[in-house]
Amino acid sequence: MGLVRHETGYSYLGKFMLLLQPVKGTEGGMMKRSMLFFAVAGICLILAVSALLSVAQEKNEKPARADFIPSPVFSPVYPPLPHHFRDVHTIQILCQAPKGAIKRALAQPLEPSGDADLFVLLLAWTPDVEDQGFNVHEIAINAPVQWNKRVGNTTLIEYIDSDMGLIAGREIYGWPKKMADITWTKTATGWLVVANKMRDQGSIPLMKVEYTASNSTPAVKWPDMGPSLLVRRIPNASPTTQAFFQMVCVGCQTPQSAAPLVAPAGAKDTKGTATVQFFDGPHDPLTFFGPIKVLDAKMSIIEGRMPFGLGLGEVLSEWRE
Repeated sequence: MGLVRHETGYSYLGKFMLLLQPVKGTEGGMMKRSMLFFAVAGICLILAVSALLSVAQEKNEKPARADFIPSPVFSPVYPPLPHHFRDVHTIQILCQAPKGAIKRALAQPLEPSGDADLFVLLLAWTPDVEDQGFNVHEIAINAPVQWNKRVGNTTLIEYIDSDMGLIAGREIYGWPKKMADITWTKTATGWLVVANKMRDQGSIPLMKVEYTASNSTPAVKWPDMGPSLLVRRIPNASPTTQAFFQMVCVGCQTPQSAAPLVAPAGAKDTKGTATVQFFDGPHDPLTFFGPIKVLDAKMSIIEGRMPFGLGLGEVLSEWRE
C-alpha cells in the first residue's frame, strides 16, 4: 500500500487513515472503528506473509535452463538432442586382440572387464539422422570396461564421415571420434566396408571389413556391453589452468535393450562371418589391435525410425589434473 494516485486531494493511504480516526461523542462509532482497524490489520498481515512466501519460493525455484546451442550459434553444427535414427544398418564383429592391446588403448581411469582381450567392431550406417538428411557412416572399436564398481563398455576409437556426428559425439559425450571416408558396398553375399583417411592425409587406408551372411555359424557367447562409459576430456586453454575430465555414462538410465550400442532385434537380422584388416597411418596406429581372431559376426537392419533417441548422458564424476 502506498501513494499510488490522488483523488480529490487525498491519497488512498490518506483515506484509509481517515477511516481509523475516532468519531467524537460516539461510543458505538469507536467500537466499529476498532473492529475495522483489527480487520484491516489482519488482512495486511496475511498479505505480507503471502508476499514473503512468494519471494522465498521464487528464490528456491531454479529457472528453466535454455538449450545449449553449439557454435556457430547462427548455424549450429548439430541439431538439439535427442537425436533419432532411421533405417539403421549395423554390423557387429566380435574380435580377439593381442594380449594387453585393450589395456594400452583405454582412457584412464577405465579398466578392462571380463575377457580383457575381446572387442566388438561396430559398423553403422544411418541414411537419415533426426529426419534432417544426415547420411552417417561410423566404425568403432568398443571394449567391455569397469570403473568404480560399474561395468559397461567404452569406445577406444571411432571413425565417422559426418562433421555433425563428430562434433556432437566429442563435445557432448567425449566419444573419441575422428574423421574418415567410409563406404558401404553391397556384395552378392553380404557387405564390404572400407575406411580411408580424408584427402588431407592422402586417403590412406584404415580398415577393410567384409561381412558374409551365413546360417551355419556356431553359437558364440558375446560379452555384456551394457551402457557406455566415456572419459570426456577438455584440454586446458592456458598454461595456468588444468585440463577438465568427466566420467560420462550414456545408457545408465535406459533398459539394456535400448542401450546406445545395442541394436534391437529386427526382421532382417543375419548371422555370418567376417574378415577384418586394420592398417597403420602416420596418426592412426591400428594394427596393434590385431585382430588375431574373428570369433563371430552379425548384422541388423532396422527399417523406419528407431524407437529411442540418443539424448544426454549422466555425469558420474568430474575432476581436474
